[in-house]
Amino acid sequence: MKEQIFQAVITLTALINPVVCAAIFSRCTQGLPPEQKRIEALVGVLSIGSILIISAVAGTHILKAFGISLDAFTCAGGAILIYIGVGMLRSANTPGNPESESKPPQSGKVSLTPLILFGASPGTITGVITVGATHHSESSLPLPAIIGVLISTLILAVALSIASRIPTKQKAPSFIRRMISCYMGVIVIAMGVQFMLTGIRDFMQ
Repeated sequence: MKEQIFQAVITLTALINPVVCAAIFSRCTQGLPPEQKRIEALVGVLSIGSILIISAVAGTHILKAFGISLDAFTCAGGAILIYIGVGMLRSANTPGNPESESKPPQSGKVSLTPLILFGASPGTITGVITVGATHHSESSLPLPAIIGVLISTLILAVALSIASRIPTKQKAPSFIRRMISCYMGVIVIAMGVQFMLTGIRDFMQ
């Protein structure tokens, strides 16, 4: 169980990518006072965490409703994770970052949509359901997926808390963000390969 939880935390943290989320959050809340930034950070974390928790709990039930076996989805989800990981490697080596897509707020209005769409992206939701499907049993909840979501969301909360205390003009070197994205991309690819092989093995048995 500990190994499954560890894998879930690493995979989901890599998919959420707290470093990029913090950069997007800083851009979205540019010009706001620190107090409001902390409130917006809490809203963003709760929104992302809620979406992923629902995906972890209800994901396998949705698959059953559509008649999709857990083994097939694990294999397909692993392939999607590999695709996402390759995309992370490519984006880390090309100019422009996801945070550049968000615009600074105007007249005190804040939209956390870019942050939520990135943190709880379809790829992240797929990863949560895949982790849940891999370690799910008929008589219990997918605890590794749920605990993985809680811990990775906590890491995201720490990243956004730090971002809310740093003036927007002070940005972390892009080289550091690229290196972190590269390592996370490799981790996501490795987890995707493992999920694919697990799904194929279980399906063939």
